Amino acid sequence: MDAVTEYLADGYAGDLTTLGALQILCGFSHEQAAAACLVSPATYRRWRSDRKANPTAVRLMAIHAGYFPWPGWDGWEMHNGFLFPPGYARHGFGPGNLMALPFLYQLLAEYRRKGKSAETVKPTLDRLAEGARYL
Repeated sequence: MDAVTEYLADGYAGDLTTLGALQILCGFSHEQAAAACLVSPATYRRWRSDRKANPTAVRLMAIHAGYFPWPGWDGWEMHNGFLFPPGYARHGFGPGNLMALPFLYQLLAEYRRKGKSAETVKPTLDRLAEGARYL
């Protein structure tokens, strides 16, 4: 497990010491972090300096930083708008990639129905994958 994944998991578990790292992972200023936690900037600054943060706010920051707490998504993370499967740090899925999946399945089913070989399908899939990156 890499350091980012550990910070996300620890933050979601309520480790109050991860608040600063989670803020950096989110790319939030103090004001943005305060708004995300639904507190005043002064309260957020106190959390960062001399008071204990609210564990629920730390958990919320972990979700903003990319942690997926929902069943079935164990190990998945979101960074810079891309979805990453467990263990991957490159080649995440963007919204266009995910929106194209039903059409790719439909295309593969059609090619299978017509008995096309893998060599004839690959150029079409490559073109679709290239186009989906820019959606």
